Amino acid sequence: MPADSLRDVVGGSHVAGETHHFGDARTGTPPNRDIPRDRRDATRAHRRPTRPARVHRCRQRYTRRCRVQGPLAGLPLAVKDNIDTVDLPTSGGTPALRGCRPAADAPTVAAARRAGALVLGKTNLDELAFGTTSHNTGFGVVANPRAPGRSAGGSSGGSAAAVAAGLAPVALATDTAGSARIPAAYCGVVGFRPTTGRWGNDGTIPLSTTRDTVGVIANTVADVSLIDTVVTGQPPLPATDLKGLRLGVPRDGFYADLHPLVAAHTEAALVRLADAGAALVEVSVAGAHELDVQCGLPMVLHEVHRALPGYLAALPAPFSMLTLADVVDQVSTPDVKAILDAVLAWPITEATYRRCLQARDRLRTAYLRAFGDSGIAALVYPTVPLLAPPISDTTTTSHNGRDVDVFLTSIQNTDPGSVAGMPSITVPNGATEAGVPVGLSLEATPRGDRRLLAIAVAVEDVLA
Repeated sequence: MPADSLRDVVGGSHVAGETHHFGDARTGTPPNRDIPRDRRDATRAHRRPTRPARVHRCRQRYTRRCRVQGPLAGLPLAVKDNIDTVDLPTSGGTPALRGCRPAADAPTVAAARRAGALVLGKTNLDELAFGTTSHNTGFGVVANPRAPGRSAGGSSGGSAAAVAAGLAPVALATDTAGSARIPAAYCGVVGFRPTTGRWGNDGTIPLSTTRDTVGVIANTVADVSLIDTVVTGQPPLPATDLKGLRLGVPRDGFYADLHPLVAAHTEAALVRLADAGAALVEVSVAGAHELDVQCGLPMVLHEVHRALPGYLAALPAPFSMLTLADVVDQVSTPDVKAILDAVLAWPITEATYRRCLQARDRLRTAYLRAFGDSGIAALVYPTVPLLAPPISDTTTTSHNGRDVDVFLTSIQNTDPGSVAGMPSITVPNGATEAGVPVGLSLEATPRGDRRLLAIAVAVEDVLA
């Protein structure tokens, strides 16, 4: 996809003000087929990615002609299609909101624009961000540029695929249970979930007021740190020296039932971290997965029943007239419709919700105790127990000799920290001989985002 001008990178769809879903597989052509073969080979080998020269040239031309300044001047930015953009529709990947144009940018988008970024299009997702496959019946299926024939993950699959395919160096995502990190791991790129509330979730189509956050997917941790600085105003910390740094290895639960190749890559990464001087400490987040099961999904189902109608009411007419039932009635993806039909038919009671919040508090306490008792700076664990499933496996997939639920298995490691509000980042941890990427996650305590990113820079260097 050679580009001699900014228009060649942006594409006519943005210039015309229409939504362009990156990573959409409806054409039947995986996104990476537009990338030169030498670049595809480099990405499959998981060498350190570099920004394509064509993007750099276009940024220079754009900033000169338009006199744009700022740390992101001329940077092409893809945006997940559940994050509001004033000049492009925000559909959430659901038919009822097709063509909807919000009245204002989400704060994260506005911050990126003030810093000089150029929003070049919206990325596809699981319908209303419910899911981990980005298999959207109404808007198309997202293909994996690094592992053709396999899932790109979700729900931010389009954002991960856009970055992995070289369509954009950075893409905004959202994360409720792993929606930025799971697709980043499957596509071999970096995915970051900030502390809940640090970036906020204003201007997004909501699922959970206590769990949703905007996040980011990029090629490198340095690029993630740059976006974090733009959004928060806080400068990045210098890269952390791994010598003597205590990293927690939570084998109980987080290392359970791993695909053999995921296990092998993770153990190899731990050896490399130890060789770099990190002190690996066996820790346990007591009851993490049990507490997560008690409260994680019920919290979402209770909160979406209230949060989504509030979002709809704030939209411009005629979309402001939509009710939750109107949206659910038009949902096209069968498993998402089944979930939302259940939300309407059997809403979670206030008493149950209060018990969920109490379980969430116990989960957060368990995390803080694990960090405090062991003196660790971060947890380290495989991002997803699975390799990216075949793209046709939307509900169940074969894993370790049996059929498992794709959604529940995919969020095994990402969901507990999401419920507890922890910041987390996944970095590439190589690929199998067949070229299927594997991700490694780091997780810190709330508001420890900048130190987490500094640690991730050092870990990324070790694993590169």
